[in-house]
Amino acid sequence: MTNATRDAGNRRQALRRLATAMCAGVAAPVIAQDKARALREMQIHRVEALGLEIWVENQPPWETQLIQGKSLPVFAAQSPDHYHPPSVMTWVSHARAQSPGELFPAMALGAIRAAAQNYGAPKAVWRALSPVEARHGLLQGFEATFAGKAQGDAVDVRVFIGQSPGRFPVAMQAYTLRGKLDHLDEPIRRSWGKVKYLG
Repeated sequence: MTNATRDAGNRRQALRRLATAMCAGVAAPVIAQDKARALREMQIHRVEALGLEIWVENQPPWETQLIQGKSLPVFAAQSPDHYHPPSVMTWVSHARAQSPGELFPAMALGAIRAAAQNYGAPKAVWRALSPVEARHGLLQGFEATFAGKAQGDAVDVRVFIGQSPGRFPVAMQAYTLRGKLDHLDEPIRRSWGKVKYLG
């Protein structure tokens, strides 16, 4: 055996030992996370126009933008190309509004039915919507799921209207291809459950 061959063998053994040592340090946290739920890297946006901190998927990174809606700014996140199913989430808040107090359930029902109308749901569908109580992180409110159309495509939509006690209401929507909404359960949980008020 030549010195060059012996040196190459020693380098390979040293690299193997180094790799083993590095993996040993990494394996424990990964195993511990699997027992609960694996943590995922998220984008965190402080959206002053909405008065909210909003978390968005980052594996793969979703594209975000703040756009001016008819009367209020809208923060939108869209799944990247080659993501299946293609999906969109939006957030709107009434940051300058007072808490509607005991009128909140009626306001939430009206907002959810208006959203269904905006997605082209027939009158019989949006009038029959009966939102259920739901909680996402700090926000308690009402949620409904319905079929509609977005940019000519048949979609399923989930809308949540909620608030923390004494704070302004927040509207969150998610939509994707018809029959695929269950694919958004985890992205919705990771995102909507982390919404916080600024200040």
